[in-house]
Amino acid sequence: MKEEQGTRERLLESAQKEFYEKGYTKASLRRICSNAGVTTGALYFFFEDKEDLFGALVEEPVKGIYDILYRHFDEESEMLSQPSSYVHADGDHDIFAETLVRHLYGNYDAFILLLKKSQGSRYESFVDDVTAFLEKRYLEFMKYYAKEQHLPEPNPFFVHIIIHISVDLQVQLLLHEKDVEKAVAIQKKLMDFIVGGCIKLIFSK
Repeated sequence: MKEEQGTRERLLESAQKEFYEKGYTKASLRRICSNAGVTTGALYFFFEDKEDLFGALVEEPVKGIYDILYRHFDEESEMLSQPSSYVHADGDHDIFAETLVRHLYGNYDAFILLLKKSQGSRYESFVDDVTAFLEKRYLEFMKYYAKEQHLPEPNPFFVHIIIHISVDLQVQLLLHEKDVEKAVAIQKKLMDFIVGGCIKLIFSK
């Protein structure tokens, strides 16, 4: 069992390097096996194909992102259900910002693969999928917010714009800031900036 686990880990380490250097489409399973010191038969003992191998590197980090986002929207909705009014103040989203950044940076290699090396795999639309998920959930949330606060219906176009800007800011932060503590501090400021201005924008005509 320990030997099998060691073989699997060597394959994953070799695959991580191969996918990073060549990208998903040009990555070679033969080369991955050779660099891991195993036969192709050994690879197929653990993984169905190249897609499955790539998924073994990125699937859990992707699930983690969605788990964080689901919890965030649930918590926001719970706040709206309280008798007191929901009023944004700087720092309100610090825990969410830090949780998100630490997950991204804790799985840094996986997310770099997703952002830069996943073309040709089923994960190539990762950013678009997350953006679409956020746009749908945020519009639902803002409609709920509008009802609770007796505001007009939110403007879907502005929701679309804000979500795309927010996701792009997150991607740029991950790609250009390597220090996780600096990234956490920046993300908190970005959250204050985005949330602080979005309500006025979304409910404008």
